[in-house]
Order: sequence, then C-alpha cells, then structure tokens
Amino acid sequence: MKRPATIGSRSGFTMIEMTVVLVIFVLLAGGIYTVVNAAITASAVLSEENLRHQRLNAFVSLIRRTFHNLPATAQISGGPRTDGSGVPEIVLRDAPGVFAWGTGGPSAGTVALAAVPRLGGGVQFSLLSLPSSLGEQERRDAMRDGQWLLLLPDLREARWRFYDEGQQDWREDWPEGMGRPPLVELSFMVLGEELPRTYVFWLPPVEEEAQTLESDGELDSQPVEPPADEEQTPE
Repeated sequence: MKRPATIGSRSGFTMIEMTVVLVIFVLLAGGIYTVVNAAITASAVLSEENLRHQRLNAFVSLIRRTFHNLPATAQISGGPRTDGSGVPEIVLRDAPGVFAWGTGGPSAGTVALAAVPRLGGGVQFSLLSLPSSLGEQERRDAMRDGQWLLLLPDLREARWRFYDEGQQDWREDWPEGMGRPPLVELSFMVLGEELPRTYVFWLPPVEEEAQTLESDGELDSQPVEPPADEEQTPE
C-alpha cells in the first residue's frame, strides 16, 4: 500500500529568520535614533547661538544708548582696578536714571560696570548701583562685596580703553577728574571664539553744553531797554 501524501506545509519562522528580523529592527532603530538625536543637538546648538547673539547685541545696544544719553552732570572714570585684582570697570557718578529699570534703583549715585571673575574661569559683565550717601571707603567695600547684577556671561577676557584728545592716543585708564573722554572702546572675547569683539562708543561732550548754557545766560542777563517814546507833533 502507498502512504498518503502529506497535505499542506509547515507554518512559522525559524530561529535564523527571527534573528535576522531582530538585527534589521535594531539597525533601523539605531539609525533613526542617531538622526533624531543629531537633529535635536543641532537645533539646541543653533538656539543657544542665536540666544548668545541676541544677548550680545542687547548688551552693546544698552551700553551705546547709556553713553549717548549721559547727562551733563555725569562723571566717568575707569580702567583696571588699583586694588590688585585688575578687574576692568567703568564708574559713572552723578548720572540720574543711568541703568535704572522701572522705578527701582537709586535716582542718583554711583553705577559701576565691571568684568568680574566668574566661577570656572573667565569673566562676566555685571552691574552695581550704589547710593550717593556712601563714603569713599564704604563705596569700595560695597563694590567688592555688593550684589552685582549679571548682564553678559561667558567671556574669556575684557578691556576698556579711553581716547585722550590731548595725547591723540588711547589709554588704558581714565582717572577721576579728567572730564569726559570723547570715545570709549570696549573689547572682549567670548568663550569658544578665537577673535575679540571690539566696539567704540561716542560720548556727548560737556563743554559744548556748558558753553551753550553760558551763552544763553548772557543773553538772558542783558537788560532790556524800554523803547524810546515817539515824538508827538503838537497840533
């Protein structure tokens, strides 16, 4: 007798087929993860770069606007600190409304803008406002131990320079009592960059304002003579 032929075929996957499928799935998942992770990283780097450029532009615009709008009473001094730290700073005195946001902050006094050291190395531009009632020693102690407001972080180094019209050259410091320099140069290097950024700011001169006020005062102080009576022809 002949044996009946087997009807149908064996169903299912072999172990080798399952292994190949799993390997292909792992490779596809790894490739997708790599692409997505690279896209997220690039987006984060781009966002951080845009944020840094916006912060830099806002800081430079703030400094330029502040210098341009300095009142005639404002006194400026600056350069590396003489206490041994060498921190580059600019000090503005008798400048009401300078770096004041809203209604907070002193209406007049001392404002210091310095590149103070930061944790981990480098410097960061910070701002400190002090009332005008402080003495010289109190002011120095407050500038050393005061609460500084962070404006621009992540800098490698910074430097101020001042243009001296008498010497026709730039100088590293501008002592108190020298008046107001016509130009102030700010140079700093951002962490991660190889080239420094340099900006030159113009300051309005005080002499022209004083001369204008003086000339206006002379005009106002001159006595005004009454008009002469007109001769009347007798009728």
